[in-house]
Amino acid sequence: MTLDVFGDTTFAVLGKALDAYSLRHRVSANNIANASTPGFKRSYVSFEEELGEVIRDGRGGGDRLLEGLEELDLSAKVDHLTESREDGNNVDMEQEIAEMSKNNIRYAGASSIVKKKVEMYRYVISEGRR
Repeated sequence: MTLDVFGDTTFAVLGKALDAYSLRHRVSANNIANASTPGFKRSYVSFEEELGEVIRDGRGGGDRLLEGLEELDLSAKVDHLTESREDGNNVDMEQEIAEMSKNNIRYAGASSIVKKKVEMYRYVISEGRR
């Protein structure tokens, strides 16, 4: 989702965040669906960590931030580090449900901020005509 409105980096970050949260929801749903599949390894999305790297790497301002956001790898990664059960599956249902709940809150928060910013731009544009 590209939300590069008037070069507003907030929109760009929020657009990437919404993409990441949407992907994370699908990945968690897939993990839950495969919780009893022998040998299945859970997957995860690490958006916040990668966004932090973009900011720390000095790409964190204006056009450099936008370029860094474009380079972010929004993909699911397989978790080979979490200990597996006897059947080789490493999905923890409680953890997945908790992660999904946190992710829903993040998505709602980011959506709310986008909505408020759009309302603000709409107000500025409509009042600017008067």
